[in-house]
Parts: sequence; C-alpha cells; structure tokens
Amino acid sequence: MAVKIERLTTNNFDVIKEIVQIEVEAFGEGGLNQWGLTPLLHHGAVYVLYIADKPVGVIEYLRDMEEVNQAYLYGLAVNSDYQGQGLGEQLLDYSLQQLQKLGIVTVELTVAPNNQAALKLYQKFGFKKKEFRKQEYGPNEDRLIMQLRF
Repeated sequence: MAVKIERLTTNNFDVIKEIVQIEVEAFGEGGLNQWGLTPLLHHGAVYVLYIADKPVGVIEYLRDMEEVNQAYLYGLAVNSDYQGQGLGEQLLDYSLQQLQKLGIVTVELTVAPNNQAALKLYQKFGFKKKEFRKQEYGPNEDRLIMQLRF
C-alpha cells in the first residue's frame, strides 16, 4: 500500500470534497466544511494522506496568535475504511516533523477525555495532559488540553 503525505496549499475542490467527507464522518457537526477548510489552506497547515491518489486522512493546524512558535492541532481524522492501519500515526509523525521545520516548538490540542484511542496516540508522541476544560464545546462536551514541546 503506497502512502503519500503532502501539504495541501491550493483549492483542489476534488480533494477538499473528500476531506470534508472524512471530517463529517469523524466529527459530525464539528467537522470542517469547505468554508472552514479553505482558510486553513492559506493561513494554517493542512496535510493530507493519500493511498493510490485517494485522500484518506487529514490533519490541520493553526498557528497561535499569542505564541508564534506554537501551533494548535485543529483536527486529525482517517477515513473509517482505513482506520487501524497506523495511518493516523504516520500522518501525525510527518506533520509534526514539518512543523518543527517551520520553527514550531510547542503543539497543543483538545481531545475528549474518553477518546482512549486518540489519547493513546497523542501520548505515544509525547503529548502531556495540561488542563481539563469542562464544557469546552457546550454541555457534556468536556475536553483535555494536551501539549507537546519539541
């Protein structure tokens, strides 16, 4: 299985359509649509994982306005047909290497406290629990803030 990961920097609407489907499948109403994804292409960083030229995974980052050497991992998702194959790990590893090349020294993210698969993945890469935010996204939507320092 040939895997390719690259940063998406242009409005390739066919790829964006596939990414939006992955986002909606993974995050429901919290997933990005084309209106949220397009600004991230130009003002953040969006890395796409392809198998046989088909987008099957995506990770998005924003740069922090207060801490310019810090990025926020906005979302990480892999198409459900391809989960359990280590693709999310490959995507996270590649993207973190790219962020380091851009001068990023700290990455933060939020994760549902009961999302054991995500917690395990982030901890494997050295992310540490920093803070708990009750109702971060509304009632019953608590989040853990995790941080990685390079």
